[in-house]
Amino acid sequence: MKASRRVISALGCLLALLAACAPRNAGFQSLQAELEQRAALDVRWNSLASGALPDTAVRSLLDQPLGADAAVRIALLNNSGLQALFEDLGIARGRLVGAGLPPNVILEGGAASVGGAGRRDYGFAATADLSRLMFLPLRRGVAAAELDATRVRTTGEVLEFAHFVRNAFYDYQAATQLLELDLTVVETAAAAYDVAERLAEAGNITPLELANEQAFYEEARNQALVAEARALNLREQLNALMGLTGNDTAWELAGRLGEPADTPPDTDTLEDDAVRQSLDLLELEHRYAAAAGHANLARAEGLVPSLGTGIEIVREGGLREVGPAFSLELPLFDRRQGDVAVARAGMRQIEQRYRDQAVRVRASVRTARNEVLIATRRVEHYRDVLLPLRERIVGETQLEYNAMQLGVFQLILARREQIRTGQEYVLALRDYWRARSTLDQVMAGRLVGVDSDLGTMVWGLER
Repeated sequence: MKASRRVISALGCLLALLAACAPRNAGFQSLQAELEQRAALDVRWNSLASGALPDTAVRSLLDQPLGADAAVRIALLNNSGLQALFEDLGIARGRLVGAGLPPNVILEGGAASVGGAGRRDYGFAATADLSRLMFLPLRRGVAAAELDATRVRTTGEVLEFAHFVRNAFYDYQAATQLLELDLTVVETAAAAYDVAERLAEAGNITPLELANEQAFYEEARNQALVAEARALNLREQLNALMGLTGNDTAWELAGRLGEPADTPPDTDTLEDDAVRQSLDLLELEHRYAAAAGHANLARAEGLVPSLGTGIEIVREGGLREVGPAFSLELPLFDRRQGDVAVARAGMRQIEQRYRDQAVRVRASVRTARNEVLIATRRVEHYRDVLLPLRERIVGETQLEYNAMQLGVFQLILARREQIRTGQEYVLALRDYWRARSTLDQVMAGRLVGVDSDLGTMVWGLER
């Protein structure tokens, strides 16, 4: 009895040790550290939180006008789709726990009546699969590699999600500025139409000229409605990404699109840095380790006989016997050849994908840097050349109008062209910040547009 208790106690300690090796937050702490180091992002997995959900932090951010960083922070705290993504870690952890558990004990028995004396003979056996116990380290190693791959992939998914949110914010920010300029166009068109009406009453312009001014005014009003609808739609898209509903959607926008930030990294080390930081490549490395582990496990299980052992208790003819019991499955035909072939093919496939992904990373980072450089030059050209030129044209036109050398419609036309150039400048700023966001994401380790489940969480947002 004491020996049985010692066995049960030892088994309990083993199970506790195995459970301790895979805590509930397995992989998530490393994910948090990676995101902080790579992109200064802070995430929470609400199912692991011991206290209240992050409503207080969200409310605090919403009380202030929102910038891009605050919008990303709210989305990381509040988006339920992102919380669902973290459960991939829970699934991988569950598989790790299952891979590390020892085999169950198998009980077999039977009883039979003998003769008319009422004597009953019986036999019982308790066995366990020692081969499964022997391969526990290999199984656990495979599951650990798969958990690492899931963690790395989830880290990349979070980076891409933050990129979506940031671009959605820039789109909405630009849309509000474009709406303001469209409303200015409406005011200018209204003033021109008013002047045209008075001139028409005085007989100084033709009905055709009056109709043209009215048409421009009505078209400007329609364009402003289109711009307003776009701004509202982009705001709701951003609300969805931030997980906001009800009164929480009444937040205010902080400022306008800023001027270009510092210049992008030098090309000398850019590609090597991107490859070294690539989460996509790191995930493939872990996938390769898992595939190699599968191959080793299948090969070992195919060579080693499956051995079950335990004890057997038999009562026969009034005598009771206790002795060892065992079963042996000889690998004569099925030596897991198919599983080994599948695992090795998977390894070769991952090797090719790794090479392809490395080429894509290098091309993507070059493309992203080029986009930033071109966008920067466009913004500078608008800011330093086109906008000042349009302002000078309006000023010169005003002087000639004051000198009665030009009519009011020429002055209004110059003002319209100035506003149009301002709108193009806003679009150039938006394109710059989107390009900068893409470059930052690639340098943080995630290619833009990688096939993933995250795409189902984001609707209507250009990748």
